[in-house]
Amino acid sequence: MANWCLTEYKCVGDPKEVREIYKALECIDQRNTTIVKNSFGKWWIGNLVKVLGGDCMNCSCRGKILNYSLSNNILTITQSTAWEEQKGVRQIIEEKFPRVKVYYRESEANCEIYNTNDLNRTYFPEQYLVENNNEPIYFRTIEDVAEWASNLVGRKLEANMIKIQKALDEYAKVQGEPEDYFYDLHEFQIVDD
Repeated sequence: MANWCLTEYKCVGDPKEVREIYKALECIDQRNTTIVKNSFGKWWIGNLVKVLGGDCMNCSCRGKILNYSLSNNILTITQSTAWEEQKGVRQIIEEKFPRVKVYYRESEANCEIYNTNDLNRTYFPEQYLVENNNEPIYFRTIEDVAEWASNLVGRKLEANMIKIQKALDEYAKVQGEPEDYFYDLHEFQIVDD
């Protein structure tokens, strides 16, 4: 069984090309059935690859599209993928639309994969993530994390990942949360394309 990774794309560049990708997603959305037979259904990542003219057998497509939206000529595609970002999908988008750059962010807890290719943090400005049993919480700076965690635990914390994590662990225990309740702090690493 795969560990599921939250992978998010931001497609930016020529507005016409970005809209063409959006239209491909709308095409999938309007269908009642899948384009290519698979176990993920119509939102299988391979269906997007196929609509864009790529070969879904020559890239990793294990996962599905959860959501997509277009705002200010930036197309966001949110996916649930096996273990990590699926290799080849982003490259097919950029190959088919050469005036579009695809920035991504991936987070997968079990393998501790927290990466982005957004070097300047323009499209994914949040550098830190606190995962818990509820919704993930994103922060731009370690100081922001320290302020949030300080408010949570009720005492001033230093802007230090190790100290913040320790305080969060202690807080979960003291609060009498269920044994499997957690707060895990992670920093996104910048990776090369």
